[in-house]
Amino acid sequence: MYIADCNNPPKRTKIDNASMYAASHDNCLPKGLKSCVVLLDTSPSVPTPVLPESILQNGKILNDLNKLKAVFDQHGFRTTVVTSPRAAVSIYKDSCHLNDEIKTHSTSVDGIIGKHVEASIENSEVEGKCQKGKAFLLSMLGLHPVQDEIEHWYSTSVKALYCLSRFCHRMREACPTVCQDQMDTLGTLQKCEELCREIYSKSSLLLSSNANPAAIAEMIDHMHHFSSSVPEKIAELMDFIIKRDPRVRIEQLEKEYERINVNNSTFANALVQLFVGAHDCCIKDVYFKRSHLQKFERISIYLYDPDMDMMKPPSFTFLPCLRRVLDCGPEAVALDMIKTFWSNLLRLGYFATESIQADFTPQVRSFFLSGIADNVNIPILLNAHFTPKMPLSFYLYGLAGAGKSSFVRNFSPALNCAIEEHADPEILVRYVKQNLNKPNHVLKLELELRPNNNDLSVMSIIQGRRLTLTQSKPGMVVVGLEEIASNGNDADPNQLETCKLISQRFAGRTGIYRNEVKAPRNAAKRGISGDASVVVLFTSNYELEKPCMDALKRLEMFQNLMCVRTTAVSGDDRVDFAKTYITQCIQDNFADVKPLCEIDLKSYPVGSGDTRPLVRHLRMLAFYICFLAKNRQGGVYVGSSIIANIAHDNSSYITSVLLEGEQQSIKLNLGSFNNLYPLSPRVFDSRAGCILKELQHCVGESEDQSSFDELSQIIDYYFAGTLAPAVVVSNNRSLIREIVAAVGKQESVHSINGVDADNYKMMKSLYDPNDTPNLRDDILKFGKGANVAVELICNTANSQLCIREIIEDSPSMTAFSTNKSALHKTGLFFGVFFQGPLTPEVRSRASIVL
Repeated sequence: MYIADCNNPPKRTKIDNASMYAASHDNCLPKGLKSCVVLLDTSPSVPTPVLPESILQNGKILNDLNKLKAVFDQHGFRTTVVTSPRAAVSIYKDSCHLNDEIKTHSTSVDGIIGKHVEASIENSEVEGKCQKGKAFLLSMLGLHPVQDEIEHWYSTSVKALYCLSRFCHRMREACPTVCQDQMDTLGTLQKCEELCREIYSKSSLLLSSNANPAAIAEMIDHMHHFSSSVPEKIAELMDFIIKRDPRVRIEQLEKEYERINVNNSTFANALVQLFVGAHDCCIKDVYFKRSHLQKFERISIYLYDPDMDMMKPPSFTFLPCLRRVLDCGPEAVALDMIKTFWSNLLRLGYFATESIQADFTPQVRSFFLSGIADNVNIPILLNAHFTPKMPLSFYLYGLAGAGKSSFVRNFSPALNCAIEEHADPEILVRYVKQNLNKPNHVLKLELELRPNNNDLSVMSIIQGRRLTLTQSKPGMVVVGLEEIASNGNDADPNQLETCKLISQRFAGRTGIYRNEVKAPRNAAKRGISGDASVVVLFTSNYELEKPCMDALKRLEMFQNLMCVRTTAVSGDDRVDFAKTYITQCIQDNFADVKPLCEIDLKSYPVGSGDTRPLVRHLRMLAFYICFLAKNRQGGVYVGSSIIANIAHDNSSYITSVLLEGEQQSIKLNLGSFNNLYPLSPRVFDSRAGCILKELQHCVGESEDQSSFDELSQIIDYYFAGTLAPAVVVSNNRSLIREIVAAVGKQESVHSINGVDADNYKMMKSLYDPNDTPNLRDDILKFGKGANVAVELICNTANSQLCIREIIEDSPSMTAFSTNKSALHKTGLFFGVFFQGPLTPEVRSRASIVL
């Protein structure tokens, strides 16, 4: 077996960014990147980027509409002041462009902000000192000629670093005593700020000169590397502050960092924050009036007026899809949200067949559209928001194993991602699950309407989850009502009785179900029947009968209830799922270039029934395809394609992975615990080689070499993110301790040792105090997505049951957590020591048992 040299590790193969930019841009400069990078030009003495002089030359606006109009007028915009329904400044869209020379070219105007950078188009200097100011205002409104490219580079390369810089500045303001008196904290702040300034200095120098594509590519890789480490730096900074000042709570710091992320979610929003901060003004609302004639299309900005508005509005942010809604309207945004929704469902491991998508898409599209613009014939609100008006509910039925529960489980995070990406970066979609396959008297107790919410009533939990005390605005709730029984006459539970109970309780009624009985006048306040932000998903093995449907449709929230028959993914649909999923895994690995993929899986056995074993194999196959693609001549670049053939020999059970046009292939066989291993053991990541050398030194040569070969591959899978999490199980306590210690010694890997599952909580329960020690919070302290190795000790069978949720591959969520606050398992490595027999719950989640 080959083990990489720890002292001289092989250089990591990188994506060929040089070829990417040379192929994509004639001048080899990434469009829009320079405009984003100048946001990092800050220092403790100058904590915010410098705005163009023309933006501030007439003084601050201070919520004066005439001054706001003057700012846009002097930069060449066509404006007017409207007075109904209240005063606002309208900017006509046909004036939202740079001069004719800039419109003619399809290149970026760099240096939108920053006094040291001059705008240029193919070496031609832009005339007029206001031109830079107009570029700033156009980018703030989402209408810059290359806005899409600017937003791309901001989100992928600059946003994380800029938010880190803003958070450091905020900590200097909020915790001045700690930052000045404590050298550790001050040193951490300075390191973070110096990092941002260093990246700005190097990148602006390269982008301002005639640098070669290789240098620019290396600089961008450098930015990506540090962007990926920002969550760990934020966690480190928070840890320093709360240790030095016990009055500061981690929840406060996390909420402040989340606020900064939301306010700077896009480049346009980052500029809005700079604009309102420099002018001490407060934007209340922004609307866009569409017209069939472009000269009448206008953006109206309403400022906060203390004489008219009872409360000062929160910080203003635009829709993340600002450019899309201005150019194509909310209908196009709803279609984009549909694509994102199905894409995220696939990423979560659920494959929706064409028939499933055809059944769900019309309703979900209308739901998305109602959340952005209830009426497309009136002005569209451009504030970041999602307030659906159309209720959404589905009844999924079919045989066991058809994927009903999998769809419901993944619906909430997929919905959250779609809304967050396109409509509201602050949205929180929470999930409540209730099993309905219980005796009727038990369901009545659990669904009881109670006078206070300090209990475990399902109705109280649903109502409380929409808006918790830590949320700044109401969110959404997905309610999974699973396993509705049949409608047998003598059955208990009974489908009709269950539906009647739901109809009563969701309507806020406490009595028994009666036909055509008017609801009490206070029922609407107690119920949730008119709340479109509550999405209900039913599952059952039985079709919903008409009397049951009629009982549910008495409520407004079930007026659009749609019954969908689901079947297990099989045959051609299963092959399509395998191709689609493995393609997505490969493209996620090459997120910057998104190569075209063509994967031949004709001879590979895709199996039947549960798709989770297939998903595991597809992630492993994607790992080997990516390895071959990175090491082929030319690497991977924009416009390149990856054509792979995966052949399986049914007699020898050997799988071969080969790229078209390449001689090198990898042969795999099926090993223990359904893992794919190379026939010739090898190490793909130098860190795995270092770990194996250290383990062999610690435990000697007595251990089975084949077990070490398999462990080596599991560690490779872990560092590549193929196994999320990686779970190594053994009844050898010293071996588990050494494995976790060796993994924790690697660069950017943290470790948590000696967690006794009998005596230490895995996660908080509903009524635990916020400061209750638990493993989930211990892991999250290192930052989202951080690499963490955890040693778990299970001395009893009960302790093995306690860890089953934390070591499975689905996100760990507490009673009121969301997709954002959940513990996602990417980057987690668990070493589990057990005594006595190994329970099925742990065995089914193990990557390998030594």
